[in-house]
Amino acid sequence: MISRILPLLLLSLVIVCGCDNPKQQDPPDLGRGGSGVSAMQHYFVTNNPGKEVIKYGYKDLNNDGQEDLVVIYRVSKDKNMMRAILTSMGGYLATNEVPAPVSNQRVEFRDIDQKPPMEFIVQGMKGTKVGYAVFRIENGRIVDLFGEGMADCC
Repeated sequence: MISRILPLLLLSLVIVCGCDNPKQQDPPDLGRGGSGVSAMQHYFVTNNPGKEVIKYGYKDLNNDGQEDLVVIYRVSKDKNMMRAILTSMGGYLATNEVPAPVSNQRVEFRDIDQKPPMEFIVQGMKGTKVGYAVFRIENGRIVDLFGEGMADCC
């Protein structure tokens, strides 16, 4: 019973509380560098040439006291992926890729379980299909904790 109610409760929380997230941004032209492009953004572009960045956001995802970067990017017309760039021993480390929504993407950072590391919620659409998922970084990898409808919108 609780396993059925928890996703609905979380989605309600996202809708009610997730309306303002100043750390989520539509991307500038990251491929050209220049002002406003962070070293993590530059690292992503350098290591993922030709990938169009759709959304990105900053938050400390691995509880090391330094902001990390979540990036949603286009792989093809009907397929987007997501990965995080983590600060690691004076450099950066890219996580695994996971499928991301095709349109209307949103990234929200929420400490859902009130203990580190920080969780993040990704929601979006593909056509008329809507989905969301809750993720966490564990051992340098993006782990899908739970969600609803993501298989249909990614």
